[in-house]
Amino acid sequence: MKIELTDEEVTTILIALDNYRDQQETEFMRNPHAEFQQEAGSAEWCWQKIMTAQETQTNNQTSASVDPFSMPSEEK
Repeated sequence: MKIELTDEEVTTILIALDNYRDQQETEFMRNPHAEFQQEAGSAEWCWQKIMTAQETQTNNQTSASVDPFSMPSEEK
């Protein structure tokens, strides 16, 4: 499945996941139930997946925008 998001939407999602992970880790410290730790881990996993996808997309766009065959030759 592919979902297209703007940079602002990705940033908002990453911030929300980061805050949720922090909240779940805090809850785990107060009340050490495995579900809090699992939720924090799930939020971290989602954050990593989205960040990796965003970085990959950015790198692909940057590389695709340069055509090495259209660059002037350095031969004289």
